[in-house]
Amino acid sequence: MNLPDFPDLGAERLDAVLARHGLSGALIVRRANVGIFNAIFEVGQDLILRVPRQHPAFVESAHKESVVVPLARALGVRTPALVAFDDTLELLEVPYGLYERAPGGPLEHLGRAPAETPEAYREVGRDLARFHRAERTASTSDLAIEELPSVDALPDELAERGYVGVQEARWLTSWIAHLRVVGATEKTNAVLRHGDLQATNVLVRPSGEYVVLLDFGACGWGDAADDFAGVPLSAVPFMLDGYREEGAGALGASIEARIVARQLHIALFLARRGPQPDKSWAERPLGMLLDLVRTLATSSDPRWRETLP
Repeated sequence: MNLPDFPDLGAERLDAVLARHGLSGALIVRRANVGIFNAIFEVGQDLILRVPRQHPAFVESAHKESVVVPLARALGVRTPALVAFDDTLELLEVPYGLYERAPGGPLEHLGRAPAETPEAYREVGRDLARFHRAERTASTSDLAIEELPSVDALPDELAERGYVGVQEARWLTSWIAHLRVVGATEKTNAVLRHGDLQATNVLVRPSGEYVVLLDFGACGWGDAADDFAGVPLSAVPFMLDGYREEGAGALGASIEARIVARQLHIALFLARRGPQPDKSWAERPLGMLLDLVRTLATSSDPRWRETLP
């Protein structure tokens, strides 16, 4: 995957950014990249600087966050506050944001199975339910997520490119058809989706205690089920428990089929790439497919079992 570059983030430019916000002399340290959207810097003990790549899609993401983070916090979602946002382009070629710094590290980096951190996933579900209560406003009504190409052609494409055989492609096609029969195409009211809900965007303490949900820059309106597609399926029942405890009514009757269909769609779409050794779990399609099939095959819940062909 070829990504656009970041702007020049040398010491002189970063000093100018700090000076603009009254932070001259603060220690600034670049973090190792976890996601692909932003360069992340620790500023002193209390702040995080996020600078997007030089491309309209990444710039749009920064603008989305400037609108959505204050909205999410107003809805009760636990996410770091946006302290300052500069889109003047006077100091950098892209807009940037200064955020409150939250303790902890990414849930994914604990290296624990979802069953070992169930309460963290329940808390994610609770915050997700709060976020899905957002109402359309003049500033949010046009927020959109780029749609994936149709899932129907992906099995044959993967077979033609040698990723799977013809028999596997036929089985995948039959699975896609079966998911539609059990409700994968049910129409529900659109919610404001997080759009990139994966375990690298969930901060927890070393004990696994949930702290905050990060990275709203990919948000847009659509099916609530899509926000359960970036984590292992084995984590989803815990998220759904928390979501339902929060009392949100956006899930619909066929939520299980829609989640499985979305996970399968993403995995098949990503399978056309090569290995992604430095990316998160949600960027590795083979792991996604293995987790999906294994979790469904071993589930005792008929709502999940019926999603298999």
